[in-house]
Order: sequence, then structure tokens, then C-alpha cells
Amino acid sequence: TNGEGVFRSTDYGTTWIPPSKDIGNTAITSLAAKGSNLFAGTYNNGVYRSVDLGASWTAVNSGIVSSPILSIAVDGPRVFAGSINSNIYRTENNGISWTHINLGSDAGPVYSFAILPAANGAGRTNLFAGVHGLGISLSTDDGSRWNYVNEGLTDVDVWTMAVSGSSLFAGAEEGVFLSTNNGAKWTAIDSGLTDRIVLSMATTTSYLFIGTWGGGVWRRPLSEMITEIGEKRNEIPEHFALHQNYPNPFNPNTTISFSLPSRSFVSLKVFDVLGKEVSILLSEEVPAGNHSQKWNATGLPSGIYLCRFQAGLFSATKKLILLR
Repeated sequence: TNGEGVFRSTDYGTTWIPPSKDIGNTAITSLAAKGSNLFAGTYNNGVYRSVDLGASWTAVNSGIVSSPILSIAVDGPRVFAGSINSNIYRTENNGISWTHINLGSDAGPVYSFAILPAANGAGRTNLFAGVHGLGISLSTDDGSRWNYVNEGLTDVDVWTMAVSGSSLFAGAEEGVFLSTNNGAKWTAIDSGLTDRIVLSMATTTSYLFIGTWGGGVWRRPLSEMITEIGEKRNEIPEHFALHQNYPNPFNPNTTISFSLPSRSFVSLKVFDVLGKEVSILLSEEVPAGNHSQKWNATGLPSGIYLCRFQAGLFSATKKLILLR
């Protein structure tokens, strides 16, 4: 919390245990776990560590000379902490001592980290730092050396990052970006996002969730976004699929995506909840690949609609929500 320390829940957030006095009245900026060690980055007091699930805390700041600590990440035996003035700190002994790493005299606040495994699972991991005002910097040698990887990143005011498999997401002042090649190239994926200041991210097995400055929480299927990138690479999907439309709810435009492992005759239609056909989006033979079709619902009333997809013997239906 911002000023009241770290709260703890043992029942999935139904109830919360107040923070201990060791870290009470402290502004917490970040949290990360490494085995039985829990690390908390703070605005004024560096880094704290707990070894008893947050019941008690100890400051572990030997070698840290700059606060606020804005971000913390764990990479195997190493813990990294990013500060407000371009400094990164690394510890390999659970915070007993920290080594200073400087991104450069002109660098900005390090608000986020992300970690991806090296290609083919060999060698060191790829450590990314989101530097507000300068974009995303990559280290492949445990944080000793850094290089900016901003091709395609049209907004370098990066606030947050998240990982799903081998895909890397970045949230900035002006939307969401995706890289599927270790940051070598970025693609904007924020179509339909009305609040584009993205402050936080999290992934599940199926979705990317983002927290925005004034527009609450949004989510989008991972398959939809990664499919878009895969389509550009002409990758052939393995299965038939109808993906959830985006955005949803929408007004009045939305995009419906589907996947074909082989050339098929495709029927893509929209019905109202009474079963009345309101739009035929596709009724033709379509080549194998990942495809998308836009639907404009101008003139239709708010409500729930059903998109029915049929390709050969495969059929699927998705719920669309028109909200005016």
C-alpha cells in the first residue's frame, strides 16, 4: 500500500492481516518472492526482506544508496531492484549486500523488470528493464551490460512489463506493445483501448490483464494478440478456432478473429438473442491461416449478440456485447 506497509491474506483476499510495525507506515512500491524470502521495495527506505511470510521485516540496504526503489525482480539466485535515478542494484545473497549497476547518466526511473529465458533454454536469461522516458533496455549477462531495444516501440515512457511464455508485453503512456522475439521488434496491440496510460500488467494462461490510469482494469485474450503477430509471419495454426471479439463490450466496431489449419468454406454470421440473423460477415472459401473480420453494428440497439462460426465440420459461437 501507499503509506501503510504490506498487508497479507491467507484466504485469497477475503480477509487481510495488518502489517507488522517493522514495515508499517511505509510506502510500498513493489514486491517479489524468492523461495522463502519476500522482498519489498519502498519509496523512502530502500528494500525490506521477510523470511516469515510477511509477519516481520528487516531492512536490507547494504550497497543501496538511492531511493525510491520502484521495481524488484527475481532471476534464479539473483534479485534486481530498480530505483528512480537510473540505478539498478543486484544481490546474490538474499539482500545481505547489493552491487550497483548504472544504466547511464541520462537514464530515467526503472519502473519495471521482465525476465525471459534465453533462446532454446541455453545460457543466461534475458533481463529487460523498463526505463521511463527511454524505453526498454536488455541485459544478457546478469545485468552487467545493457542495450536499448526499442524498434517499433513508439512510446518510450514505459511503466510496466509482463511475460507469457516467450512473449513480452510492455505498457506505456500510450498503450500496449508486444514483442515475440526478445525485444528485437515491438508491435502496438492497443486497438480499442480507450484509456491508454497503462500502469500495471499481469498474465494468466489465457489473458493479459492491464490496470490503467483512469479506466480501470482491461483484459484481452493472449491467443488473439499473439495470433495477430503470428499472422504476419504466415504461421499456419494447428486447430480450428473462433477467438473472442475485441473490444468487447464495443461501440459500434469490433474485430472477430478465427484460425484455419486448412483451406475451408467459412460461414461467419451474427444473430440477436432471439435467433434472428442480423449480419453475414463471411460466406466463402478462405485459405489456411489466422484471419480477422471487422463488424460495424451501427443502427443496432445495445444488447447481446451471438457470432456463429462454421468451417467444415467445426462450429463455435461467441457472445458479443454492444454497449452504447
